[in-house]
Amino acid sequence: MKRNLIMHILVVICLVGILPALSVAEENRRDGNWWRDQDRLSRSGYITGFLDGMDLGSNFSYWKFVKDDKMNTCMGKVLESYADYHSKYFEKVTNGQLADGLDSFYADSRNRRILLTDAVWLVVNVIAGTPQDKIDSMLKAWRRNAHD
Repeated sequence: MKRNLIMHILVVICLVGILPALSVAEENRRDGNWWRDQDRLSRSGYITGFLDGMDLGSNFSYWKFVKDDKMNTCMGKVLESYADYHSKYFEKVTNGQLADGLDSFYADSRNRRILLTDAVWLVVNVIAGTPQDKIDSMLKAWRRNAHD
């Protein structure tokens, strides 16, 4: 009996110990709940950083090959892919358009658990004129896979 009581107390202590960590992880989750808690200036700063991060990520995808003189067709394909997607989905999109699109997207409470990176992809697809049936299919998948 004492053993069960001690075991239950240890379980409770462990659970209480991890709750703050879970709370911090939830607060730092970049999803619609986080987005809606930000003011307009913070949203604008986030988008600027997001877009700059895309460019840095592009650079990271080939810098090693340039440094090591390992230029090959794969690197060319990577650069071509980035240029094509960037041109189609981001070239003429302003920070304001993206912020407004995210505001509209996250106005629907069903979308709030979708991560910002995924929401950006959906928003730029809408702006680029992706057919609505394809948008609906992508949205359904992201809603289903959003980690609750």
